[in-house]
Amino acid sequence: MRVYVSADLEGVWGVVHGEHTFRDGREHDRARRWMTEEVNAAVEGAIRAGAEEVMVNDSHGTMRNVIPEELHPEASLITGSPKPMGVLEGLTAEFDCAFFLGYQPWPGRGAC
Repeated sequence: MRVYVSADLEGVWGVVHGEHTFRDGREHDRARRWMTEEVNAAVEGAIRAGAEEVMVNDSHGTMRNVIPEELHPEASLITGSPKPMGVLEGLTAEFDCAFFLGYQPWPGRGAC
């Protein structure tokens, strides 16, 4: 089984202020760690459920938020920008499922 994970930052546990989400925010590094921990929990769950491959796409802002050296060793990471497909970069029909972590609803557009 192949699992795709797209991760944003605003909806991650503990993220409640721009200081968490803006690259120059005083709390941004803490939020990056929380995001990485949530991604790792999803990766671990996917592996325990039988995933043979887990690809993670960092999809917030500059797309350099997941801490690579702290990422689960069995996951691969798509990081940096630009990404022609943005939050779906790397997603193909070969994946069996997709997880979307940390996304927030936008007013008037429903949940992401």
